[in-house]
Amino acid sequence: MKPCVVLDTNILLDLFYFKDKRVQELMNCLQHHKIRAFTCSAIWEELEEVLARKPFHQNPEQIQMIRETNSSLFEWLTPESKRSGIKCSDPDDQIFIELAVTLAPCLLITKDNDLLKLRRRLELVQVRTLQEFPDNLGLSETI
Repeated sequence: MKPCVVLDTNILLDLFYFKDKRVQELMNCLQHHKIRAFTCSAIWEELEEVLARKPFHQNPEQIQMIRETNSSLFEWLTPESKRSGIKCSDPDDQIFIELAVTLAPCLLITKDNDLLKLRRRLELVQVRTLQEFPDNLGLSETI
């Protein structure tokens, strides 16, 4: 069974804007459908809002190109309306928790300190919270 993954905005920026080498394995897994990566409209709205701000200064056409080029790498889902009971101190990050809990068991890949502080509570509901995509999933050998 393929791992389910939720990616926060910082990881999406690393993938699609910075094209950071440290997320190359993750990008390979996305492109070759070795994982089931999930997203929702609220996550992409936040990403697009961030891309329009300083220091990114992406114009609407550039933002649309990022969406068109990359949104098909994800399965789109609306998180269940029930609350997880786990509250993030940053309300903008709550969507990542709700989506990950809806999908549990899954991985939540994030660089956000507010989300990382909830690691133990999220583990109780089968959400493994990591700062980077784990190399030890054994997926690269099959790519």
